[in-house]
Amino acid sequence: MNAAFLGLGTMGAAMARNVARRGHALAVWNRTRARAEALAVDFPSVRVAATPADAARGADVVVTMLADPPALEAVAAGEAGALDGMARGAILVDMSTVDPETIARLAARAAGCGVMLVDAPVSGSRRPALDGTLLVMAAGDPAAVERARPVLEAIGRVRYVGPSGSGSAMKLVLNGLGAHMLAAHSMALVLAKALGLDPASAIDVVQQSAFSSPLYAAKTPKVLARDFSADFSLALMLKDQELVLRAARSRGLELPTLRAIRDEVARAVGRGWAELDLSAFVKLLEEQSGIVVGDQVPAE
Repeated sequence: MNAAFLGLGTMGAAMARNVARRGHALAVWNRTRARAEALAVDFPSVRVAATPADAARGADVVVTMLADPPALEAVAAGEAGALDGMARGAILVDMSTVDPETIARLAARAAGCGVMLVDAPVSGSRRPALDGTLLVMAAGDPAAVERARPVLEAIGRVRYVGPSGSGSAMKLVLNGLGAHMLAAHSMALVLAKALGLDPASAIDVVQQSAFSSPLYAAKTPKVLARDFSADFSLALMLKDQELVLRAARSRGLELPTLRAIRDEVARAVGRGWAELDLSAFVKLLEEQSGIVVGDQVPAE
């Protein structure tokens, strides 16, 4: 297919690479042009566009993978945005983490341009993005999802979750759950050490229990090795939990445990750890307890 990819951060760059590897004709745009040019070095057939509208011209499917709702609305529907360059009948696929209200506004703008919107956020971090094994939660007109499927399947496993807005809603559910799991993982490591257990062995037991999780398998070695290089940053985790809480409040739902976790993530960001991996959440508990779960003192 003729495709365009807008937004080449840690996740977006990996996802765009897999689209290119599948042989789709690809145009790319990123606010920092050097990221787009780096992709074109590895894939000479990739066209680096000057604007989102330029990238979208001639594309059957335009994918956006952006940091937050304002960035999405600017890139998709702002001046020289994707919708300015898309032909009628083309499909805009948003894979960012945003809220259903943002998707509703963007879907209306797209419909006015004769463009169909598929909201298809992903679950997974940098490694699954590189491997092309993300979970793609696709929502919208089923016919549009099917037309976009060749591009979506280059990125990961596609699960249709319902009408427009359902993808972003499902991603918020996952993010709220994931925040609790991440906080629980940090608690388990520090508590195990405090109780005289080996943290690695304790998590190995957890992984053989009803509470096992791929998240724990991925994050435990990094924490124990004091490797907090970001697969997904604390800053992005904070942004995502704000979205979850805002969506819940708009529906009269209070989430006190998630609010508490959000406040702790905000404190970690305030400590200067914004660009560290979300597993650096453990450093808060280590500071409070004086217990370090790995072999080295955590770097400031």
